[in-house]
Amino acid sequence: MFTVKIEGLEELKRKVADAPRAVEIAAQRALLKTAQGVKDAGIAEMNRVFDKPTRWTLGSMKVKVTSRFTVEAGVVDPDGYYKRAANYLGTQAGGGQRKMKAMESALQRYGIMPSGWFAVPGAGAKLDAFGNMSVGQIRQILSWFDAAERWAGSTQNMGTAGREKRRKGTRTKMGFEYVAVLPGKQRNLKQPGIYQRFFLGHGSSIKPVLIFVKGARYQVRFDFEKVATATANAMWQSEFDKAIKLELFK
Repeated sequence: MFTVKIEGLEELKRKVADAPRAVEIAAQRALLKTAQGVKDAGIAEMNRVFDKPTRWTLGSMKVKVTSRFTVEAGVVDPDGYYKRAANYLGTQAGGGQRKMKAMESALQRYGIMPSGWFAVPGAGAKLDAFGNMSVGQIRQILSWFDAAERWAGSTQNMGTAGREKRRKGTRTKMGFEYVAVLPGKQRNLKQPGIYQRFFLGHGSSIKPVLIFVKGARYQVRFDFEKVATATANAMWQSEFDKAIKLELFK
């Protein structure tokens, strides 16, 4: 989780203790307005730096009131619903090594990918409209290697009979199989990873679906702290001035 807090109001708090209720109300209103402005600025920055961000990513930006004089605007995760968004946006905002995905943990648990490595989409990966790897293909891969049992509650492991059925194919669908190639075992293949082989008559074709890499590091793309700080500095004083005038002269 990462947030920008609008605080530094100790002097104002002391004044409010002896001031009319109107001052306290004005400060709270200004804080909330400023936090909402930070949230809007964060969403606008996501749309600028990311290619077609999903509505779940955009919707993860929240405003949270934590006390009378502290309001947070950021990827707020009170119930765990946006936990995944907080993880990957945190990496995009701070850079560095990304966290392990559920798929990668399953592949490592079953010895399909080496511990400490990561998986990135290859040329044969199916991508959705947002550039993310198809959930259906991820499930198919895990199911093929009987690794779906512990991933997202799935119990759709293929088993030996299921794999043989898909290798044979049908009259309208080519047979296929997935092959895991560990580092140092590539032979004539360029990179370790998971490959999908299609059977074409008396021959076959093969494409990399997932490539295994030693690290998956990100540069800072979503500089939320910079955007949020600039927005808060630009809004706070004017919002407080408007709020106190409203309270004192209404």
